[in-house]
Amino acid sequence: HGVYKKLRLGKYDIDARLDLHRMTVDDSRREVFRFIQESVHYELRTVIILHGKGDRNPENIATIKSHLAFWLPQVDEVLAFHSAQKQHGGTGAVYVMLKKGTKAKQNNREKHGLK
Repeated sequence: HGVYKKLRLGKYDIDARLDLHRMTVDDSRREVFRFIQESVHYELRTVIILHGKGDRNPENIATIKSHLAFWLPQVDEVLAFHSAQKQHGGTGAVYVMLKKGTKAKQNNREKHGLK
């Protein structure tokens, strides 16, 4: 609960960001999955995806935001996600917490004296 609360409140450093503004849904999907795969490869923990609020959409619908809510749970490496704080884009962006990589896990084991 504490980790999710810190994510929701924007208390983690953002390691990378992806801007999906002006992209189609298909392009956004490809970029999101590529971005997460690359972030996992570099063992990043907290990333942000800027999807916009749908202001440019004729119906003012945040289409990409809705799709992200569907796509992100499909990725095993995603632990949690939440709309960003106002200073990071508010409801036009989403924080994504990724699973720890092997190096981070090992560092924690060493830090806490575990094998």
